[in-house]
Amino acid sequence: MTPFPISLRHRVTAKQLHLTDDEVAILLQHVGDLDPTIRDQTVYTLFARGFDEQALSLAQKQQIQHFLFTQRSLFQQIRQPENDTVYLRSFTALLTALVLDDDAQSPWLTPVARSQFFTDALTYLPAERDTRGWVPGYGWAHPVAHGSDLLGAAWRHPQFPCEQSPQALAAISHVFQNRQTPFLNDEEPRLANALVQAAAVQHLSQTELTDWLQATDIILWSDFSFTNLVASARIHNWLSFCHHLYFLLPVETPVHHLLTELSEHYYQMNGYR
Repeated sequence: MTPFPISLRHRVTAKQLHLTDDEVAILLQHVGDLDPTIRDQTVYTLFARGFDEQALSLAQKQQIQHFLFTQRSLFQQIRQPENDTVYLRSFTALLTALVLDDDAQSPWLTPVARSQFFTDALTYLPAERDTRGWVPGYGWAHPVAHGSDLLGAAWRHPQFPCEQSPQALAAISHVFQNRQTPFLNDEEPRLANALVQAAAVQHLSQTELTDWLQATDIILWSDFSFTNLVASARIHNWLSFCHHLYFLLPVETPVHHLLTELSEHYYQMNGYR
């Protein structure tokens, strides 16, 4: 891997951002750098600024597309136990979300790449096994949050095929059904926000959302007992998610009434009512 040049660190605070093709290539090599001051504070920040400020040329955007499409870093060693490649996967998710958001504003992705990135967004969350948040010495891994951001970017994209919304819902269900401990790093609002973004562009109907909420609630309560700590953790995460969804949805809808009912059921089961 090419050593990371100090000049790129200084570019983070530049008033007007300019990156050469070689510098974009260096940034791509360091997407999953184990040093959080490089990975998070420099590489991701520069890419975010580059897309937001339209500081990247079309050729550079295509350079990023080609890298993501061919390297498949989002799934590198994803079947392995916890290891350092989670930083590469997780920050590849964030970079892919930036790409999709930019393409949504003015299309430039090839149809094949766009379709692949949609598929990636639907499959990454269920596939990811390393769900660490903040890791001492390494900073944020946060794959659940970053995978949720990617899912939201795909789901709200104007060209996202709405017939794939059930797959997006299933990806979120999978996270809750397979989590064995309480979330600690605000993953729940990031998961909820993906739904909110899809609903905002009519890619998720109220009926689809209410049906999914009811079905998922039944599944998560099915093995609940006060002595089953794993099931209790899942219900705790689910309640937190429902509360975040309630406040993130912009207007009063039938979904809010259902979320209130789900919360009341939790309080009744735990003796608060």
